[in-house]
Amino acid sequence: MPPSSPAADRDPHRWVVFSVICLIYFFVYFHRVSTSVIVSDLLAAFNTNATALGFMSSMYFYIYALNQPIVGYLADRIGPRRVIAYWSMTAAAGCFIFGMAPSIGWASLGRALIGFGVGGVYVPTVKALSQWFREKEFATMVGLLMSVGNFGAVVATTPLAWAAGTWGWRPTFFLIGGVTLGMAILMLAVTRDSPESKRAEEGDPHAPGPPSPGLARNTVTIISSLQFWLVATIFFGFYGTAVTLQGLWATPFLMAVLEVERILASKLNMLIPIGVIIGAPFFGWLPNRFSLNKSKTLTTIIAVYTLCWLAILLVFDRLGTVGFAAIFFMMGVVIGGFISTIWGIIRETTPAVRLGLTSGILNPAPFLGVAAFQVLTGKIIDHAGRVGELYSLSGFKSAFSLCLAGTAICLVLSLLIKGKPASID
Repeated sequence: MPPSSPAADRDPHRWVVFSVICLIYFFVYFHRVSTSVIVSDLLAAFNTNATALGFMSSMYFYIYALNQPIVGYLADRIGPRRVIAYWSMTAAAGCFIFGMAPSIGWASLGRALIGFGVGGVYVPTVKALSQWFREKEFATMVGLLMSVGNFGAVVATTPLAWAAGTWGWRPTFFLIGGVTLGMAILMLAVTRDSPESKRAEEGDPHAPGPPSPGLARNTVTIISSLQFWLVATIFFGFYGTAVTLQGLWATPFLMAVLEVERILASKLNMLIPIGVIIGAPFFGWLPNRFSLNKSKTLTTIIAVYTLCWLAILLVFDRLGTVGFAAIFFMMGVVIGGFISTIWGIIRETTPAVRLGLTSGILNPAPFLGVAAFQVLTGKIIDHAGRVGELYSLSGFKSAFSLCLAGTAICLVLSLLIKGKPASID
């Protein structure tokens, strides 16, 4: 039975798999942006500066990125279920270390383990969705997954700020570690890798075994593709700037430009993941519904995103609360659309037998982008200095100019991406 066959489409177990993965993926996005609203707590706890904090936050993305080829290969080799569960256990250990950290060095270690652990979720999930759902459903399912993940990002804004203020950030991360460990155990207990593995466990003698990995040959095929490098570069720039804004600098920037408290600033920041929650499934559904070319859809999405950065830079002092709310929400919508659309392009142009490996080799690009942009923007903001307890607006403006340049390059490169029109069934 090939992946996403009609029998798989009818198997209700696919919804069990999808539901458990969604529960785990909630915390992937939570950790991705959680440092933004506890910046002041971390600065006080470790007596550190923006450069060190940017490095600590970026450890998630460096380790996450380096982890991706490994989990991609293992997802094809041993199946997504065990990879997701074992790596989630590592993320739980990272939460405990982060919560106990006596110094910025220990916090960086905890952050690195969290990054390693949650780095074993998305790529195996791509493999699992390709096994349980049809190609035309794939972008929509990725969009729904992004919605759940970004609900985690929503919780990592105002609710996390409230929890950190009420219980303290350390007990909050102990609780998160315990829940993550429970989800890992649930993944092992109730899910299966594919319809074939489910049939094999039920004693079906005709259930096929795992395919031959062909690691070296498949790797060469993947990295020799121009399309691969175009997608990787766009991923680096687009996602790197998006998460640098949402996950690190949006809240302190809004506090400085609007002269508001952290809670209100975090509420505005929360509009980015809310936008993703809406945009990801919408743009997963839209191209298939109206037979749109995904590559042209991608270019349109990046163009709107670039205009949002341009507006922030040119009129940030005149936007006010309502203006920033509108721009952040629109950025969230197109960020969600970007993720659904680009993964839809990857799915429809990649043979299923090497989808896990392709995803694993590609997926470091966005997280290396985040790591690079977080460190570079941190240095730029530090260089501009502080105004009282906040960083200067001139520093944010210089840092965000770098982000705008990155998105403009992505826009040009997107014109070279090849896709195919979706079909209407």
